[in-house]
Amino acid sequence: MTSLLALLAAPVGAVLTTLIGVFVGSIVSRRAQERHWIREQQAAACVRVLRESSSVLVDLSDMDRNRPDDIPQGVLAPTTVDWRPWGEALGSVNLVASRDIAAAAHAIDEQIWRFHIAIRRGLTPEENWMELRGRVVAAQGHFIAVARRHLSLTGEPLQRLDGRPAPDDPIWQTGRHTGGL
Repeated sequence: MTSLLALLAAPVGAVLTTLIGVFVGSIVSRRAQERHWIREQQAAACVRVLRESSSVLVDLSDMDRNRPDDIPQGVLAPTTVDWRPWGEALGSVNLVASRDIAAAAHAIDEQIWRFHIAIRRGLTPEENWMELRGRVVAAQGHFIAVARRHLSLTGEPLQRLDGRPAPDDPIWQTGRHTGGL
């Protein structure tokens, strides 16, 4: 009887070890897949925030450019911005992103609302369109830095976020030839 037990112990031990290995491997694999899925969802939500906030900036630019001349400054013009995509982008980042990423998205939202309200009532002579827009762009830059810290493999910040010339660059002066191409 003891020889039978000794004979069966090795195969039974091998089967149990294999089953335990498969079980532990499946748990580790499932966790890795969940982390990968969450990271993909967070990245997609961040891309959507950037895409939709940029789209709102374009809409705000159009709204300012197309403000009817017969509406005096201080009187609210009707909004032409479709807020649904922006609201959905914020909702998705609130759902899947870290607290830091969501807070950075909310900072973009705050600056967009401030810009929107200024454009609806008409910009005062003291307000500078590029400066107001720049606050939204700065919030987008902060959002990118926070998202990169959480989602990038290296987490390294970028030196520049775009190639747009500075607001005081002569290229923005209309009707002035600066020479060269």
